[in-house]
Amino acid sequence: METQIRKRLIDEEAIFAGTSLDRTSSEFNDHMNANHRHVSGYVGVFSLDQASVLAGLQFDRKRWKKLKERKTDRAFWIAGNYEMELVNYRFLVSSLNTGSKKKQKQIAQLLSYSRDMGWINKGDNVGVLLHWHAVTNATEEALEDVLGDAYWLDGERLYKTSAPGVYVQSLHSNKSFDVNIGKMASYALKSATRYKHTFIGSDCGNELMLQSELSGLINLYHQIQKRNWRALLFTHTIGSREMTVLTNKEADRSD
Repeated sequence: METQIRKRLIDEEAIFAGTSLDRTSSEFNDHMNANHRHVSGYVGVFSLDQASVLAGLQFDRKRWKKLKERKTDRAFWIAGNYEMELVNYRFLVSSLNTGSKKKQKQIAQLLSYSRDMGWINKGDNVGVLLHWHAVTNATEEALEDVLGDAYWLDGERLYKTSAPGVYVQSLHSNKSFDVNIGKMASYALKSATRYKHTFIGSDCGNELMLQSELSGLINLYHQIQKRNWRALLFTHTIGSREMTVLTNKEADRSD
């Protein structure tokens, strides 16, 4: 993923080439950190099987295909990767931990939407939370204009997300741009064996995943990722044309 992002940065970094690019300089790092963002988006919650998750991946790729076909006066790129995280959502939604309130609300929205889409069985206790992390040179305003409500769920944006229904965050200004990019690229490289129940930062509970759950997640990655993880990587270019709006209903119909 880092290689994929670096390819997107070649032209932008070229503006510093005339001064013999110094990647440690404040000029370089301040400029690059200020002009790029970390974006995260949720697709849904899925049963722990290949067919369900593949349906979600296909749905989201079709959504981006629709977005790229739109006429817009915005121009930017976005590059990232999908992550599959096993969630004990029954434990999460019944937790009395006040720190879990945000994720409880989000999971409830995602479950309702995913059940309507036929992605997860009602009797399941755990599910695969399919989401993505990406780096982009788009402003938050450009993302809002282009995405519209394509990532909203049942007519409302995901709780506590930015206006387009995804997370949009600035890069850490107190870290070098290279460190920030390396961090973004490593988000999906977790070695989870325990459940996160509060979903605050990297906290983990004492509950180990069952052997069947952990092996199921490992097998799912093996089935889907393909050579060099290419099936989980994505990079999109949004053109510079007259703007229209894609709604979430259009994305639903494209599936």
